[in-house]
Amino acid sequence: MAGYTRESAPETDPVPPVTDRVQAGPLPNRTGAWLTVHDAASRIQVRTATLPGLLYRVSSAPDAGVAPVVTRRGGRVEVRLRATGSDGLDEVRIVLNRDLRWDLRLPAGAGEQQLDLRGGRVGRIDLGACGLAEVRLPEPAGTVPVTFTGGVGAVVLAADTSAPFRIRLDGGAGAVVTPWTTSNGTPMGAVLQEDGWHRAADRYEVRAAAGTGSVLLRRNVRARPRTR
Repeated sequence: MAGYTRESAPETDPVPPVTDRVQAGPLPNRTGAWLTVHDAASRIQVRTATLPGLLYRVSSAPDAGVAPVVTRRGGRVEVRLRATGSDGLDEVRIVLNRDLRWDLRLPAGAGEQQLDLRGGRVGRIDLGACGLAEVRLPEPAGTVPVTFTGGVGAVVLAADTSAPFRIRLDGGAGAVVTPWTTSNGTPMGAVLQEDGWHRAADRYEVRAAAGTGSVLLRRNVRARPRTR
């Protein structure tokens, strides 16, 4: 038809990608650092990795119910969690530079605490109350304390190390499975100690200050502790 022009479809602006909420900090000139997570969450994940030029990277999903707020003073990293109002999981992911020796404190606890520290270095670990604590441990240097300050439903420790363990159960535990002992009920104050622990220069000392539903320790190598 004369004079008719076909209208083109309306243009739409491209939708920007939805990205994680991320905070990162530069790597200081030091060999050790400290991490404290002050607030609870449904799930807290901590792992060590190669981070060129960075001390840490902390993130949450774009729809997560919490967003990280990080402050740093020297090698001390403080993480607080701000409510976002979103309906997503209250989960935070923390990546730490594996070249530093870390002291880790998560006193507020979580529904799940997942720590994968293989290949890294740790000086101590303090974890608050939680339903599930999964901790993958590296080779220790000296005596490394791992303390659960509140009640835990299930503790799962995985060790790719020959270093020996001592486990103190101040509040007792239900099922306990380790490479050297198995029990379906452990009384309050029980101490489960691996042979050679007293003589070992590098070792783990695990303490559960409150009641624990179950404790599982898995090791993938034979214990050959270095003596003092």
